[in-house]
Amino acid sequence: MKISQQAFTLAEVLITLGIIGIVAAMTIPNLMTRYYEKRTVNQLKETQSIIAQAIRMSEDEYGDASSWTTEYWSAKGAEDIAEKLKYSLKIATDCGVSDSNNYCIKKTYLRKNGQKHDINYATDNRYYKIVLLNGTAVWWKATDQNERLSGTYIEFFVDTNGVTPPNTWGKIYLFFLMKTGV
Repeated sequence: MKISQQAFTLAEVLITLGIIGIVAAMTIPNLMTRYYEKRTVNQLKETQSIIAQAIRMSEDEYGDASSWTTEYWSAKGAEDIAEKLKYSLKIATDCGVSDSNNYCIKKTYLRKNGQKHDINYATDNRYYKIVLLNGTAVWWKATDQNERLSGTYIEFFVDTNGVTPPNTWGKIYLFFLMKTGV
């Protein structure tokens, strides 16, 4: 008795693999973009919550955040805020007001058009720089007198990637501590 064997030809297998490859090439970038967006949104929510909780805890101990410093838009003002706030935060790296080694934030951030952003946050001593345990880089400044009069006390800059790329302005997020909260 003769047994009949059937199989796919090499051409059929290669065509099938080619189609699978084309479909994968078209869908994987979209999946990665959605994953990155969801990760960023979740990390921003987590960071906002961490900052808001730290402010509440610090205000319980040191009073209203509007009185944490009288030095505006200066290294002293940023350090005054850090003195009250950083013990309530979960900090992996504390770079203080100078981060010349780029441990917390990059020296140069790019604009969306690819040109360099004009502020060097790493060495600008008006900003206090930290990295949270979740890998998010955060730096803040005590707002200037005009911003304080409008009810904004602290500006927080948040980079969910820390020092890893893309380091692009537009991927840096701002939180403000205002009279109404973060």
